[in-house]
Amino acid sequence: MALGLRNGTLPWACLGAVIVTTAGCSTTANQAPMAADLVAYPTYSGAYDGFTLTIDERFDSFDETLWRTGDGAVGGESMCRFHPEGVAVEDGKLKLFVREKSVPGSWSFDHEQEKGPYDYVCGELRTRDDVTFHYGRIEARMKAPNRDTASGYISSLFTYRFDKDPGSSQPDSTEWEEIDVELEGGRPDKFQANLIYGKDTWEWWRTRVYGAWEDKIEVGPVDEWRVFAIEWLPDQIRWYVDGDLVKTLKASDIDCDPECVAPQELPTPIPDNPTTIFMNFWIPVDDVQDYFGGNKVRNQYPMTAEYDWFRYYTWDGSTATEPS
Repeated sequence: MALGLRNGTLPWACLGAVIVTTAGCSTTANQAPMAADLVAYPTYSGAYDGFTLTIDERFDSFDETLWRTGDGAVGGESMCRFHPEGVAVEDGKLKLFVREKSVPGSWSFDHEQEKGPYDYVCGELRTRDDVTFHYGRIEARMKAPNRDTASGYISSLFTYRFDKDPGSSQPDSTEWEEIDVELEGGRPDKFQANLIYGKDTWEWWRTRVYGAWEDKIEVGPVDEWRVFAIEWLPDQIRWYVDGDLVKTLKASDIDCDPECVAPQELPTPIPDNPTTIFMNFWIPVDDVQDYFGGNKVRNQYPMTAEYDWFRYYTWDGSTATEPS
């Protein structure tokens, strides 16, 4: 099964994370079907106050009603092109690969532009464009490649939206909203917890005026199985590793009230629009590898990042609360 709830309590059209409604669908709040058969960490229960499980993905097969593969690349920072050959669902796991294989130049439907040739294939899984998510808890058990054979890479779990700013009077105004878990080959005992926000630019460096909300947090080996989670609420974002709260970012920290704290120049909101969810795995270009991703000197291809399961819980509340 691709979605545990499909064989459990809910048909796909009833899953609350999706902007789809079907008359007669119902579920009991805070149920966590089949959590007992998940491999996670010793205290894992799969139930959280204020959240209802709506997607329980075990990667037993590729669910085309939920996922699709990416065909772009990560701006000028990536040395590889996302390609279907970089994604496999097998042995009950999602596997994303980086392979040493030439990719000719071609049109990217994701980026709506022509892409030049690449010497490496890499993998990206993303939710379908018609499947969107709002406030909730995002959770995945994931593992980066072994540090002895992979020293330069980025393996991720994140939300991403780049679309028209609904609050702008300008017809062409765009808004970039992104919340990340990023694992890097150069820091195999840390992960990076990010909020990236910007307007009217696709260039990462231009988002810096809204603040650099990116922390590299020591958590122990990320080339072993760990459960990473993001709780996205209207007034704060919280990051967890194996059930431990490791970072909280509140709206009051980033709203420039009463004034911005340098180097931030403009207020940053907590993302408030429906979004898609991504998991990807790629290698950085030489120009950035020594400060982001890691030097690729020990990379042995093909490399694999693995995802054992993915869960999404919709948020039940009307106001954000402190974690219990």
